[in-house]
Amino acid sequence: MPLAHSHRFTDGDLTPAAGRYRLIASGSCPWCRRVLIARRLLGLTEAIPVSWSYGKGADGFWELTDETGEPGVDPVLHARSLAEVYEGADGYTPPPTVPALVDMETGEVVSDDSGSLLFDLSTAWWELHREGAPELYPLDRRNSTDAWDAWLTEHVNGPYGRATHSDDEEVAADAANTVLLAFDVLDTVLARATHMEPSREGALTIQDVPPLSAVVSVEQFLCGAQPTGSDIRLFTFVQAYEYGGRAHFPGGVAPSISFWPALARWFRALESRSGWVGPEERSALGIGEQDA
Repeated sequence: MPLAHSHRFTDGDLTPAAGRYRLIASGSCPWCRRVLIARRLLGLTEAIPVSWSYGKGADGFWELTDETGEPGVDPVLHARSLAEVYEGADGYTPPPTVPALVDMETGEVVSDDSGSLLFDLSTAWWELHREGAPELYPLDRRNSTDAWDAWLTEHVNGPYGRATHSDDEEVAADAANTVLLAFDVLDTVLARATHMEPSREGALTIQDVPPLSAVVSVEQFLCGAQPTGSDIRLFTFVQAYEYGGRAHFPGGVAPSISFWPALARWFRALESRSGWVGPEERSALGIGEQDA
């Protein structure tokens, strides 16, 4: 981890405050997109402004953009590279990573954990949520969201990164198989819950199934009739897989998500909802209006 300690919005640590923090993010990064989605859905776009990065710079790290949106010196952070922003962070060890939350009072990166940011924005920032904002981590579904979050981290989020980025062919192949099997599982539980034919059920074993507290919560979405943070955690990685990532799986022949009909229906339902795909993400992923 670039930060020795990624702070949390909990008692005695960080304090939610509109305008105090600035998020550094990239639309091409699925870890960033989970925070960006929550920020939009909860109405925190003005409370937490964003500095954008679109790729790696001359130093090999994420580069920032100037006031025109081109690579250059960020007009607020006064830095060209993400590494420059991280330099003052306590206990920082390279490489820097996004998303990064900067405390503008100190100029330090205080959080780089996307899962913690997703949860904290959904819970600790509730006083700044827009009227009618969704409950992404409702108390009466917390056992289910906790179970899904842990299962998705182990079976989708982590393995996806290894499948697309590992230089070890065996590691990449094993990780890719883990992701594809997870999609089989997800397709099956979503199909059962929505009265579709569970097309991949015959390939599963009892060892593949998520905890009971996760499975029993599935309706149209993973934890009920409305999307939660668990759906966000899955969505950005299915999105990454569908829009380019599957071409980087070992062999380059991983199928489109249409191979999993129930999972595809879940994904398209969220993709078409307001706030789930922003213009920066759409541009970074090469998604045209006809693709959404």
